[in-house]
Amino acid sequence: MAHAVTFWIPDLLNKLRVKEAELALKSLNLPGLQTILARSDRFASKPQSFYQQASFLFHQKECLPIAATKASSELKEFDSRQFWLSVDPVQMIPDRDTLVLIPSEDLQISEDESKQLLATFNAHFAEDKVELIWARPNHWYLSIVQPVDIKTTSIDEIAYKSVNDYYPTGNAAQYWRQLLNETQMLFYSHPVNEARREKGWPEINSVWLWGEGKINPEEITTRMDSAVWSNNTFMKGMGKLAQAQVGSSPVSYQAWLNCIEQSETPRINKHFICLDSISNELGNLQQEEWIELLKKLEADWFAPLIESVKQGTIDSLLVDLGQDYRSHLKQSHLRRFWRLKKSLSKI
Repeated sequence: MAHAVTFWIPDLLNKLRVKEAELALKSLNLPGLQTILARSDRFASKPQSFYQQASFLFHQKECLPIAATKASSELKEFDSRQFWLSVDPVQMIPDRDTLVLIPSEDLQISEDESKQLLATFNAHFAEDKVELIWARPNHWYLSIVQPVDIKTTSIDEIAYKSVNDYYPTGNAAQYWRQLLNETQMLFYSHPVNEARREKGWPEINSVWLWGEGKINPEEITTRMDSAVWSNNTFMKGMGKLAQAQVGSSPVSYQAWLNCIEQSETPRINKHFICLDSISNELGNLQQEEWIELLKKLEADWFAPLIESVKQGTIDSLLVDLGQDYRSHLKQSHLRRFWRLKKSLSKI
C-alpha cells in the first residue's frame, strides 16, 4: 500500500539561518534534500504559529484550541465540555516601567517546587473556585464550566518580551489581570522562592495564562485513516481528537518504516511526521552544528524519502521546513530533469 506523507521540521531552513550560512551551504551536497526542493511543486506558506501550522497541515478547518487540545493528550481526566486555559509558571523581571517574561523552560522547576506553588495558588483562590490542574513541573491547566470572554497571547510569542501590551483582553480581562497581580504577590514570599533567592536561582514569581478555548466536535475533521508521529503534546492531542493513530516522533525513516510495517492497523496510509524535538534544539545550534544536522537528516530522512517516492512506497510527499513555501513531490515529478538541483544557498 502506498502512503501519503507530510514531513514537517518547523524552522529548519528559515531565511535568516540560510543567509548566515550562505558560504558553507554553497559547497554542501545533500542530493536528497536538493532533489525534493528542485523537482517538487511549490505552494506558498504564510507565517503562522506552530499551532496554526499544525492544524492546517493536518487538514483541520481552523486552529484547534491550544490548551484544550494539549490537555486532551496530557490529562487522564480531561473533560471536552469544559473551557480550558494553559497556566505556565514563569519569572517576571522588572525592566524600567515594565516586566519581561522568562518562560518556565529556563527556570529548571522541580516537581516538588511546582506542586508546592500550585497548592498555594489553589488554596488562595479556593473561594473563587479557580483550581489549577498539575500536568508537568512547567505546565498547569485551568478548566472552567462556562466559556470565558478572554483573549490571550501564546507563551511562545511573549517569551523574553515586555508583557505590557500582551495582558489578557476581553470582558473578563480585569478579573484575570487581578489574578496575575495577586499571584505575583503570593509567589514572591513563598518558601520556594525564598530558597531560590538564597541559592541565587531565578524566581518563579508569576504565571501566564494562554491558549484559551473549548473543543467543538463539529469543527474537528476526523482522520481515522491517518497517523500523527510527534512528541509534542498539541500534536498528540490533535491526533487523538481527530481519531487518528498517535505515535512518537521517529528517529529515522527506517525506524518509522519499521513501525508502520509492524502496525496492526493497515488501513492507516496517511502520515503526519513532525520532528519537533529537532526544532526545539535549533535555537541553540551553532552554524557548524546546524550543518552537521542537515547532513544527518539527509542520511536519516531526505535520501530515504526520495528513494521511497521513486519506488512508489510513498505516492505523495509534502515537505515543510520553515521556508516561505511547501514542497509537494510525486513520483512523476522526479522526471523533471530540466529542474536542476541548486546549491542550498540559493533556496
